[in-house]
Amino acid sequence: MLNRTATGSRSVSRPEDRAGAILTVDLAAVVENWWILKRRARPGCDVGAVVKADAYGLGLEQVATALKLAGCNTFYVAHLDGAITLRQILGPGPRIACLNGPNKGTERDHVALRIMPVLSTPEHIKAWQTYALKEDVLMESIVQVDTGMNRLGLSEKEFNALLTDPDGFLGLHPQMLMSHLACADDPQHPLNKTQLERFRAMIGAFRTRFPDSKGSLANSAGVLLGQDWQFEYARPGVALYGVNPTQSGAQTMLPVVNLKARIIQVRPVDTPGHVGYGAASSVRQGAKIATVSMGYADGYLRSLGSSGFGILDGIKVPVLGRVSMDLTTFDVSNVPDSATIPGGFIDIISHAVTVDDVARAAGTIGYEILTALGNRFHRRYLPAPVARA
Repeated sequence: MLNRTATGSRSVSRPEDRAGAILTVDLAAVVENWWILKRRARPGCDVGAVVKADAYGLGLEQVATALKLAGCNTFYVAHLDGAITLRQILGPGPRIACLNGPNKGTERDHVALRIMPVLSTPEHIKAWQTYALKEDVLMESIVQVDTGMNRLGLSEKEFNALLTDPDGFLGLHPQMLMSHLACADDPQHPLNKTQLERFRAMIGAFRTRFPDSKGSLANSAGVLLGQDWQFEYARPGVALYGVNPTQSGAQTMLPVVNLKARIIQVRPVDTPGHVGYGAASSVRQGAKIATVSMGYADGYLRSLGSSGFGILDGIKVPVLGRVSMDLTTFDVSNVPDSATIPGGFIDIISHAVTVDDVARAAGTIGYEILTALGNRFHRRYLPAPVARA
């Protein structure tokens, strides 16, 4: 079957045959991870989905659609453009929250598309009040408070000042009060309980003004801390995509991503020498080097040079030398010749080498590995099941 290219000309090859690497996203695993977290949640807790950064690099349209069909009804993104795109994907039903708040002059967009703004500063609140009162708008919003992360959110002083001012929250219709946990990935960290106590006090005070307002504190790791942290809305993100949200403990989430890179060349080493830019790694006589069609332009981080690894024929094969823009070299000396074939593939992310494994080798976290995944891969999506009863 002929394929039309971007220029309108025709090609006779398939996109997956032209690609240097193939990324497979298991939407059924995304949905099952959502159900795993939902089963851990307290009764009545709305378990939503954080789908910011193009669903952590895995495809906003595909991931959000699968979760909506599974029954997820609340979605969180970072920026208004992402929220607008998501509304076009999901239609009018689900709740959508814009975590980074409303830039000045965007209030009308939030209202027109029913996108809940997260109000994190006195300036956010003042601008939203001014618009809501002027236009006679009564729409759900989210007020964010800081409980110890010192990032976004009203400080305790700012919160109390607004709460004691009769006009402090005038014109607002808060759906929830939210805050963000700083150390939930470490269940034993004392800040978890400190933030919980501060949030309980703040939401108790907030409900004296807004009795029906709900609470939201738990991210992925927060859900796993226990029901005390979950309140009425939970906001899992990275756990949906198969990353272990905690520093310790067994992985409870299903793997979502498979990435395999195509072997371009296999080079037997005739004489001792070096590999790649800067002659950063030496290589012995008799070694075999496989060069794959993937590099840091594809999101395979440069820090994985001489520290990352893949799997070929069930055997661990280390990255040898530096990661280049479009190429990476692996030491496949221990792999049988029958498996080291140009045109074949090395598993970069799989059941045997997880996103968390790659992150540890790169000296980073699974979030960065996922969100760095490039757009040059051929992407395949394994379908999600129909909604459960």
